[in-house]
Amino acid sequence: MPEQPVYRLQQVKKRALLPKIFSLLILGSLFYLGVLLNLSLVNVEAQQETAVKTVSLIIVLLLVGVGIVFSIRAAARPYLFYRNRIQFGKKEILYVNITNTAPGRNITDKVFKTYSINLGSRFLLRHIPAGIELQSYLQQLVEYAKRTQQ
Repeated sequence: MPEQPVYRLQQVKKRALLPKIFSLLILGSLFYLGVLLNLSLVNVEAQQETAVKTVSLIIVLLLVGVGIVFSIRAAARPYLFYRNRIQFGKKEILYVNITNTAPGRNITDKVFKTYSINLGSRFLLRHIPAGIELQSYLQQLVEYAKRTQQ
């Protein structure tokens, strides 16, 4: 029987999705404009130009769509707190390996009323609602894990 998590922390979905979708749309638009610019500089027949425009638009829309689907799946994934570790998808960090529990905020976090905690070892808790005080809880878990390890 698999181990059950002690606590599940959901991300703020708006915070995780809106900036990602916005950047995907901007980058896809820039890519398509680059294709249009290149086509205008090259002497091509009208039929070929239409085909290249259509194919590149389809490719851009597919890439943006796939990026949005992956973002939605990542935003729906919770952080799982177990007795000895935190897990996010396939990534995990043991409490004894956590080096930092200080929260951090950037401009986007301030807009969406969220914060992040860089736990070290390339493990980051992102898009945490500002109403959830997670730092003291994490600090207690780290201290307990270090005491019981010895």
